[in-house]
Amino acid sequence: MGRIGSGKSTAAGILKEKVKNSAVIDVDRLAKKIYDSDENILRNIKAVFGEEVFDHRGLCFEALADRVFGDTAELKKLNRLMFPLIRSEIRNQIRKHKDKDFLIIDAAVLFNCKLDVLCDYVILVNASKKVRKKNLLNKGISEPKAEMKIKGQKIRICRGQVDWLIENNGNIDKLRLACGRVYKDIMDKFGDQDEKV
Repeated sequence: MGRIGSGKSTAAGILKEKVKNSAVIDVDRLAKKIYDSDENILRNIKAVFGEEVFDHRGLCFEALADRVFGDTAELKKLNRLMFPLIRSEIRNQIRKHKDKDFLIIDAAVLFNCKLDVLCDYVILVNASKKVRKKNLLNKGISEPKAEMKIKGQKIRICRGQVDWLIENNGNIDKLRLACGRVYKDIMDKFGDQDEKV
């Protein structure tokens, strides 16, 4: 887990490369799948946020993001709608991947959404605001939008429940080294047990 722009998805990908017979469950991607396939959630979003977050193609993610990242109360409304659906879909994914030895849940909202109860271990990827902003700008996000997303993201981090902390304020090689150390710790501590990261 980690804040927006921290490099948590990159770290999840690195760990997947290292851990044989593993899979990454990307919560952002699952959320978009829910938006795309669940007519009930679209009706609920329209009822709560109005027509202005929709365009001729359907739900406008940018308009919705502008609405919720700019207002904590609005973000809470969206979370109340989405979190139960996300938890349900994560459980479906865990069942789907029961043949895997390791599952890596890539989620900023791990604690907010109570997904930590599904995890055996929690890895926090941390980065300074400067680095996170730079990472967002490198993805083509404008500076005002990057600032809004960083400021507007309200995630809970329960430090006492974090098993490994990766500080990601360097380059990709340093991140790979840090992920390698976590991987070694996991393998040393838990061996070949059927555990999920």
